[in-house]
Amino acid sequence: MPATSAEALERGDIRVLSWLREWIQEGDLINRSDPSYDSIERAQQYIVGEQLSTEQRKLKYLPQIILNESRKAMQAHVSALTDFRPVVGWKSNPEFLVQANLLTQYATSEWITGMLDLDLGDCVKYSLAAGTGDLVVDWDPHAPLGGAHQLTARDPRDTLPLRPSLTRSPQFWEGVCLREEHTVNVLRGMYPLKAHLFKPSSDTTLGKIMGRFRTGLSRLITPADPLDQIAAGTAATARRSRRGTVVLYRAYFTDRTRNLTDKTFTLGTPGSNWATVIAPGQPLYPRKRLVVATDDAIIYDGPNTYWHGLFPLTRLKLWSVPWQFLGIPLFNDLLPVQDAINETAHDLRLGIRQWVDPDVTYNRNAVSETTMRLMDPRRPGKRVRTMPGFGDPWKKEDGPNPQILSMALQLWDKLTLKFEGLSGTANLQALLQLRQLPSADTIQKYYEALTPEIRQEARMVEAFLRDFAEMIKVNYFQFLSTAKRVQILGQGGVSLNDFDFDPESLVPALAPGMPGYTQELDAMLTTRDERARYFHKHLVFVVAPNSVLSINAQERKMMTLQLSRQGYVDFWTLHEVLETPNVGAPPAIPLPPLEPPPPTVLQGLLGQLTQPGVAQGLLSGVMAPPQFTDETTGRTFVLDPMHGQLLELRIPSTITERLQAQALLGIGQTTSPAGRKSSGQAPPQVEEKDGGSRQTITESRK
Repeated sequence: MPATSAEALERGDIRVLSWLREWIQEGDLINRSDPSYDSIERAQQYIVGEQLSTEQRKLKYLPQIILNESRKAMQAHVSALTDFRPVVGWKSNPEFLVQANLLTQYATSEWITGMLDLDLGDCVKYSLAAGTGDLVVDWDPHAPLGGAHQLTARDPRDTLPLRPSLTRSPQFWEGVCLREEHTVNVLRGMYPLKAHLFKPSSDTTLGKIMGRFRTGLSRLITPADPLDQIAAGTAATARRSRRGTVVLYRAYFTDRTRNLTDKTFTLGTPGSNWATVIAPGQPLYPRKRLVVATDDAIIYDGPNTYWHGLFPLTRLKLWSVPWQFLGIPLFNDLLPVQDAINETAHDLRLGIRQWVDPDVTYNRNAVSETTMRLMDPRRPGKRVRTMPGFGDPWKKEDGPNPQILSMALQLWDKLTLKFEGLSGTANLQALLQLRQLPSADTIQKYYEALTPEIRQEARMVEAFLRDFAEMIKVNYFQFLSTAKRVQILGQGGVSLNDFDFDPESLVPALAPGMPGYTQELDAMLTTRDERARYFHKHLVFVVAPNSVLSINAQERKMMTLQLSRQGYVDFWTLHEVLETPNVGAPPAIPLPPLEPPPPTVLQGLLGQLTQPGVAQGLLSGVMAPPQFTDETTGRTFVLDPMHGQLLELRIPSTITERLQAQALLGIGQTTSPAGRKSSGQAPPQVEEKDGGSRQTITESRK
């Protein structure tokens, strides 16, 4: 039985809050126990250029040189892994291809216009520095044009697991707690009914937040709250209300509690689209439970607000091992080499300074101390008055051995090459310098740059995108409700193409007899929300393997073009690979049924064939074969008079079936009468001619 005291009603059940506190402590211990945890802060410092030791910062006469190869390596990896256009999209049954294509178009539009690749880049940065990068996928209803996704890259140390597993995805954990820092006024606006519960957190509590910027920012915020001062009109009220930041916890977890009563009730915020009707015996939280709390109060406790029922977090580990919870940072191996590069540069700089401005010893009986302070041995034509009879006035001490300086320069070069080798910077630079569509003379270089390390990182990004895509797909169904006109880059990213996106048409509203009909999509039996919750399961996100790296996409296009010219690939598949807009789907043609036909089909067709004059008309070719549509399933069948085979009128799904449709329409590849015919001895390649002024595609060996 829940607590019913006044304090509990205001601040929530103390038992839930206590359990959450134990979860936070346990999650912190799990993170801290990982071997990579202690190296995260140092890697982040090195990337932003804080590489000098305490001694170097204190002794100003020592060289203050920082050759930040770490930042350069991070930039190269982020650019290679985010400056891409992967072959992605949603696939579905042939009946719902329109919805799948529309969803793909809108997601691509949001990716481009919202510059979500930059948020992905921030996540990659965390993964490189901390071994793990977390990306929170939220929906912002206040964004223009009816709302948009808000992606937030996070420090993995602020993601607190509950009973985690060593699987790739956090979705297999029992729970995920997101520790965040917000200003008081922001939280008061988000939860107006709980506004009085938000008080600035103490410095001790704020110290739990990992991330030096956020913690430092909280100390810079002005204590006086201007909004409260304006509302109150007095300085005394302003002093009573403090402005600062609050540590907020969003805890998503699996709660297997069921409705043990004999009554049906609604759980969740009344009027919201995430409110759930719970029947007797059904789980209370079928899409997981959400608790939002501060350190001393529960702000929200109810069902997960997202239909997808997932933790709104996807995790990227570019390099991991199955026996560690966190990933392994790239800079674990690089920081010692970075230190060696800086130390070698310091030694070289110090040695050159000692050589140019060497140590000088002087005879104080021959030269006064004041004179020596004013004398600069580096100044040409210097004049010094000495006292005769007291020996040599001064002498230069021997500087560093020039051979040592030469060896230091060689060591510097080797350390730089070793750093580039360990980080993969050299290979990544080769990828970035090559053209988007490699020519014949650069294609081999591109292949040489595709090291196993780069391919593995690209595969991890592709896996990361699958979890991300599932969330945004369901969010479109849940939150988008107004039609809008959007633009998307077409023709290889050169020009803008307009298209209309109507979320209402994204959710099928079917009637009996229509293709793909089921009672869950019946417009007369269900609401749009109910149909949307059911229909989104028919759309599966697909990302082509290795499509993150642009060379693979170009190789695939060239190969498909060659197969199409030889007649092994159809018109529609070719244009799908080439990403040609508005091609459309192939028409329905008679094909073997994928599922057994209803028993009434054969009887109906035979009944038509037995009618007077039908058989003679079919044999003479003046009549088309009769068709029969089953009223229950909406499927149409036809009988082949030449072979007596029962066929179904449906949209071709395989390349072989599409080739049949292409032959019926009389479209496809044709052979040009001009020019020398290609031999087909090599894959198609783009070759520059006339000094790069024009390009041709060659398929012959030279």
